[in-house]
Amino acid sequence: RNVLIMIDVSRSMLANDVHPNRLERAKADVADLLEALRGDRAGIMAFRNGAALPCPFTTDMAFLSQTLSGITIDSAPRGETDIGGAIEAALQTFENLATDHNAVILISDGEDLSGKAVEQAAVAGERHIPIFCVGIGDARGSTIPIEVSGAVMEYRGENVITKLQNKTLIDIANASKGSYIPLQTAGTGRNTLGTLYNRH
Repeated sequence: RNVLIMIDVSRSMLANDVHPNRLERAKADVADLLEALRGDRAGIMAFRNGAALPCPFTTDMAFLSQTLSGITIDSAPRGETDIGGAIEAALQTFENLATDHNAVILISDGEDLSGKAVEQAAVAGERHIPIFCVGIGDARGSTIPIEVSGAVMEYRGENVITKLQNKTLIDIANASKGSYIPLQTAGTGRNTLGTLYNRH
């Protein structure tokens, strides 16, 4: 099997509505997932206003773990979050792979400013590449810390509030014939990303 792990590194992933923040929690869950791969090949893609592939498909768990630990909000081009463009880039990584056992794990708060994500997810579904979406964050909303100063991000004098967009991620999962896994489910009890990966 080949699984591409896509991690949202947009600034909203710095929100601390999960501990210590969305991005670091995502990385911790992916570290758990890597333990469960058992010979399957994995790659890591970071996305924001574009996608970067710091770790192409490999069975080298040490390299995967090293890449994962180095992921930050600067791991992909800055700008408005474009999940659709990231999915399109993800599909290109599967171009020359003969196996039918391909999948994407997309970890994000679902904030998508391009509006093309579901369209690209449908293309993934047609190619039999399901997208398993892991939603991270709180639907009630959170402010976004500014890394250096300890203040929070503002726009026109108002605090910027970022919310988990469940519907976007559910629609992506459904269009690609994948599944949606809220973090509250993925991070508790036996439902770690590792066990969920083996189950699906």
